[in-house]
Amino acid sequence: MIDLHADLNALLKYVDRYRKYLPISRPSVQRRMQYTYDNKPLESSSNSDVQKQWDLPPPCNISLAQSRDRAVGTLIGLAVGDAVGTTLEFLPRDRAYVKDMTGGGPFQLRAGEWTDDTSMALCLAETLLEKGDADTICFRNKLLEWYQHGYNSSNGVCFDIGNTTRFALEQYLTIGPGWSGNTAPETAGNASIIRQAPVSIFFRKSLSKAFYEAKKQCIATHGAAEAINSTQYLSYLLVHMINGSNKDFVFSPHVMPLQPRVMIINAGEYKQKTRDQIRSSGYVIDTLEAAMWSVWNTDNFRDAILLAANLADDADSVAATAGQIAGALYGYSGIPQEWKNNLVQHERIAKMAGELFDRAPEDTFL
Repeated sequence: MIDLHADLNALLKYVDRYRKYLPISRPSVQRRMQYTYDNKPLESSSNSDVQKQWDLPPPCNISLAQSRDRAVGTLIGLAVGDAVGTTLEFLPRDRAYVKDMTGGGPFQLRAGEWTDDTSMALCLAETLLEKGDADTICFRNKLLEWYQHGYNSSNGVCFDIGNTTRFALEQYLTIGPGWSGNTAPETAGNASIIRQAPVSIFFRKSLSKAFYEAKKQCIATHGAAEAINSTQYLSYLLVHMINGSNKDFVFSPHVMPLQPRVMIINAGEYKQKTRDQIRSSGYVIDTLEAAMWSVWNTDNFRDAILLAANLADDADSVAATAGQIAGALYGYSGIPQEWKNNLVQHERIAKMAGELFDRAPEDTFL
């Protein structure tokens, strides 16, 4: 097991043990995906029967009603996790604890109010419903409305926005549509994974399209490779869960092109980690690992959210990401009723999730 904050060269050597989960072998592609160390490419699986799982149409092994329940749970789960986690946002771990949806936190929110995580997800959902894809210009314009005028906010004000997201929107205002997300590795924040749910619901019939559109919504604000790849990985998992995949399958290693740190998460090393070894910062890798760890170590939605939120630091984002995963796994019906009752704009968000599900385009290979 390796610390995900280890030096990149050490990580590149370490992930060689997981080469069987790489679907690619061409050195030129491996160099682009940073799968090399000491100028030597990693070897991918030699099994010719291994297919690119993310490129296959996802089988739906549950009823349409059950799948819809999971889809609505994915988006409502995001908002619920956000609303529960905001109480401990920015606090050091174990300074305080949350046991319910109580509000408060750094923005003194009312119980059930949510933060930027859900606001961005709603902007993304509207974009998908209006344009049929994660149209970058439409999505950015909606994010600007939120940033400048509090559009899609839980209280009419944009009171919280990440530094990289703010920079991206200001660059868009200055430079125009041609600007793409900052590619610097240190800008790999978690904004794109905390808002991912709508893409996976809408493109539930196509893993390849969901994988592609995850990148598209990410680069509206974040261009760092780890941010993009983490979002694609989460997208893949959510699509499978919405289509009925169980916990054991989802949390097992999958064959797909992944960045080194995401590859280690995919391999499941977080399963052996203790709470003290899990970080809950706004770094996309930390948020993704913490969310996966929280859902893996629990067996219901409520416990997953409370475990995630009580990691503190970027608590709302970790809980919102865990909420997407747990919501897709346990469904809308598995979310505590009192949390759904208290959630601001609950009916609107649930309706939007249902529309995304109902209007999902047929499977399209890229």
